Amino acid sequence: MSQWNQVQQLEIKFLEQVDQFYDDNFPMEIRHLLAQWIENQDWEAASNNETMATILLQNLLIQLDEQLGRVSKEKNLLLIHNLKRIRKVLQGKFHGNPMHVAVVISNCLREERRILAAANMPVQGPLEKSLQSSSVSERQRNVEHKVAAIKNSVQMTEQDTKYLEDLQDEFDYRYKTIQTMDQSDKNSAMMNQEVLTLQEMLNSLDFKRKEALSKMTQIIYETDLLMNNMLIEELQDWKRRQQIACIGGPLHNGLDQLQNCFTLLAESLFQLRRQLEKLEEQSTKMTYEGDPIPVQRTHMLERVTFLIYNLFKNSFVVERQPCMPTHPQRPLVLKTLIQFTVKLRLLIKLPELNYQVKVKASIDNNRRFVLCGTNVKAMSIEESSSGSLSVEFRHLQPKEMKSSAGGKGNEGCHMVTEELHSITFETQICLYGLTIDLETSSLPVVMISNVSQLPNAWASIIWYNVSTNDSQNLVFFNNPPPATLSQLLEVMSWQFSSSNSRHSINIC
Repeated sequence: MSQWNQVQQLEIKFLEQVDQFYDDNFPMEIRHLLAQWIENQDWEAASNNETMATILLQNLLIQLDEQLGRVSKEKNLLLIHNLKRIRKVLQGKFHGNPMHVAVVISNCLREERRILAAANMPVQGPLEKSLQSSSVSERQRNVEHKVAAIKNSVQMTEQDTKYLEDLQDEFDYRYKTIQTMDQSDKNSAMMNQEVLTLQEMLNSLDFKRKEALSKMTQIIYETDLLMNNMLIEELQDWKRRQQIACIGGPLHNGLDQLQNCFTLLAESLFQLRRQLEKLEEQSTKMTYEGDPIPVQRTHMLERVTFLIYNLFKNSFVVERQPCMPTHPQRPLVLKTLIQFTVKLRLLIKLPELNYQVKVKASIDNNRRFVLCGTNVKAMSIEESSSGSLSVEFRHLQPKEMKSSAGGKGNEGCHMVTEELHSITFETQICLYGLTIDLETSSLPVVMISNVSQLPNAWASIIWYNVSTNDSQNLVFFNNPPPATLSQLLEVMSWQFSSSNSRHSINIC
């Protein structure tokens, strides 16, 4: 069954949500008439490829023409009128920017899938309800739209920068031509006209420089706003969902979407940085009184560089939390001298970083435990089946240090469930002249020295992740908050489901 057919079978409350994101940019009539054809196209890829987007837009208009021919034979006057109007609007709106229609359609299809998933979601307890409300938030949808808009704006300023370069080259050529003219020619009417032309070109050059800088300033402002008010909050929501998934809650997703947003923003910021460097080169070759580039460029470059640093620092995440392969349903509980696995991902996927980013793993610096095994590995695209830039440590094992008195430590003797530890990961990015130090940490883990201590340790992990959104509160058990009965019942339901291949039972 096609996705559109599934959408049409939804309850009215979900159909109302679908109705909200179809407008003149992508009318619902087109979605309905061309449902199967639309779903068979790769709009996601076209949103990043102008040639592909142009072809798809042309094919979309051809499909509309074929529909017009069909309804004309049926003499459906109203539908004929609407299709002609829609075709005219689409051609006029997207002719100069075909990638925008790909972004619009891709977003609509993604929204449909999200609503279908929400409609098929089982009844939830209080924890799941809070997670669902954040995962389907308006902010999540707006983030992708705004990232696409920023990317499109940067592409437009790229054209502005190239136009400025061409305009300046033409000015230089005309100016040098005048310099080589004979003295008699310099007094001619033709010479006077050429001087007026040069003055007009200089005025135009000044206007275009100011216009380009103004557009770039707006892009920087919008990117800053997007990152701090929306994107970082989306990432925090994903981390909270990961916390709940660690204790048996619903499987968390959304990291691929976040990676797409982080990557597109990074590409846009680096492109903007190159544009500012080109403007500096142009200003070095030719400047004049009132030239806006020397006045504004330095501050703008500093802001762009700061945004790049901030984006990278937030992009380094623990994709899969520490877990012993022997106890896959009990993550975050680690036994001394037993290997565990953990996976890291850089949400900014750039080919230049493949195998260039080396990650070092260590345990928190209380000096009670050390990590044995291969604790330095390079991130690679090949490490992940999804093609992300990631690294998985498979052969790390915690070891308890000997006591300062020189005797043997407490290894094999006890476990303190109130003592939490964190696995820390460090790396350094060197890219396009920038050096960025990155660090991230796992969720708190509990160390045990005997498998018999596993139930108590797992109880501590559940207590921690149910009770707090703070992913690094290692002193949590100094003053632990109580867990509510509804939370505990919900977690018990998750535990039963996960131990029985997730066949649901609701005891909440």
